[in-house]
Amino acid sequence: GRVAQMEAPPAADAGVLRVRPKRSVSEAYANPDSLTRRAFGAITPMPDENDPAYRAAVLPASNGIATADGLARFYASLIGELDGGARLFTPETVELARAERSSGPDRVLVINTRFGLGYMLHGGASPLLSDGSFGHPGRGGALGFADPDSGIAFGYVTNSFRKSVTADPRAQALVRAVRTALS
Repeated sequence: GRVAQMEAPPAADAGVLRVRPKRSVSEAYANPDSLTRRAFGAITPMPDENDPAYRAAVLPASNGIATADGLARFYASLIGELDGGARLFTPETVELARAERSSGPDRVLVINTRFGLGYMLHGGASPLLSDGSFGHPGRGGALGFADPDSGIAFGYVTNSFRKSVTADPRAQALVRAVRTALS
């Protein structure tokens, strides 16, 4: 009862021009032999996200449920003590999470990405707060990250999917507002 119902992506906005990448993730997904299809289509047929059984299942990287506050608090606990509790990452582990381990063309997301150990890093595909930020966008527009340099942890969730996989414009508007407030 405390979880919002997921909504399908809205129809494309009429009269809005969009720059299309050379090949979109949707086009890559349409190819049944592509890495994109194999990665995102690992669960077939795709279950109904509103089904209680799907929500109760433990499907890493697929069905995480959180509030924006809960997501931000998770990232905050990685970089510092939260409400007197334990810090989850040592400073050394934070450095491993935010040190670039791979970058360049991502054969699944069909864009250039940057990754540390287990986390996406700030970059064109998913602008976070600064070069030292680490986190990850979620399918449909969610975004969570930590920025150890500023001490900021960020969480954005939505129940209205968009077709974007990384830099959702709704979350990015909030990230820009935080960046502006800090400058």
